[in-house]
Amino acid sequence: MQRRTAAIYAALLLLLAAGSYATIGAVDAPVITITNPEYSYASGDQATLNNKAYTVSAVTSDFAELEWIDESIVKTETWEAGDTIKIGESDFLIGTLSTVDPMTSTFILTEVRPIGDVETVTVNSQTYVILQTDSNTSSKPSLLLKEDYLTDKYGPAAQIELSIGDIIEYDSKPTLIADVSDQIITVSWSSPKTNTLAISEGDIIDSNGISYVAHFENYMLHLSSDVDDYERQASVIEKFYERINGLWGISILGSLASILLLSMAYLSSRY
Repeated sequence: MQRRTAAIYAALLLLLAAGSYATIGAVDAPVITITNPEYSYASGDQATLNNKAYTVSAVTSDFAELEWIDESIVKTETWEAGDTIKIGESDFLIGTLSTVDPMTSTFILTEVRPIGDVETVTVNSQTYVILQTDSNTSSKPSLLLKEDYLTDKYGPAAQIELSIGDIIEYDSKPTLIADVSDQIITVSWSSPKTNTLAISEGDIIDSNGISYVAHFENYMLHLSSDVDDYERQASVIEKFYERINGLWGISILGSLASILLLSMAYLSSRY
């Protein structure tokens, strides 16, 4: 009699579990729908937020990345007489600076030419290249001024005259001569920086005083100012999944309880 009763209760529990499971499979999960978004963007589109121009670099099913370039960043560097800098493909030596009037003063850049693998000697502060004029090593070598040697080898050294406001191609970038004062040359160049804005589903984006909610559909980013409607739909979905989780609990616990009930009812008696 007890086993029959246990079997009846187990069947009821299984029926309840099966009904919960069937309900889970039969219902469709609600989804958020935005009918008239103010803005819709696909990957590669241009977007304007807070008066900044963005490029939509990536859009997935629930994430987007936007990029904008800050053109206002300027970097500076200082040079002094005697420094060597790179202009184009060549190195140049900075000559002595004029200090009469910084606004009109000029300075000369002189091309630095490699001397190569030759012997040199310094005499009375002058550098000479040692030339062996005869194949006979016992013959007396001759000396040639370094600058004359370089001119014979490369031709005249290139020179560039610069003053405030001039632009040169320094280190492969257009560079402005911004200031010349106290034997210091200040140069500047534009250094744009790429900034990124990451947007996920449900994020609130403020632009020019208006709040927009982000929604993704068909690999497109939609921005809608109807934030209240989005939050209402999100609340409905949250409650739906709470109920679904409850049904999963009933289905699992009902199945386990029926198995446990039958196992205990059909245990062999010791008496």
